Amino acid sequence: MALSAIWIALEGNLARASLLAIALTVVAAGHAVQRFLGGRRLRLPAWLLLCSILGFIVGAGSATVTLALMAVKSGLHAHGPEFNTVVIGQAVERIPAWAVAGLLLGLGMGLLLAGIRGQVR
Repeated sequence: MALSAIWIALEGNLARASLLAIALTVVAAGHAVQRFLGGRRLRLPAWLLLCSILGFIVGAGSATVTLALMAVKSGLHAHGPEFNTVVIGQAVERIPAWAVAGLLLGLGMGLLLAGIRGQVR
């Protein structure tokens, strides 16, 4: 992705690392869904469960990938770590909140798409 080429050249910033992690996680989740569930029609309860679980995975995965990107970026630069322990601690503390936010966002998007398709009356 072009964003990763730009991201690696910039100084360490939690918001930029998080944005790249979210983008990578959403693309990976979208690819997995298309590969394993592409073309299948799900009943509404299964659809909402899938969207909720996928949202949870994307939320928790984004936070975890953020930590991995922070480690990679700190390892690539010879001038010392890009992120201090406070910023790393903040990223770790946000994993549960990101997971819950992802779950709720997934459920909301599932309901929205079901409404557009006419499954919800």
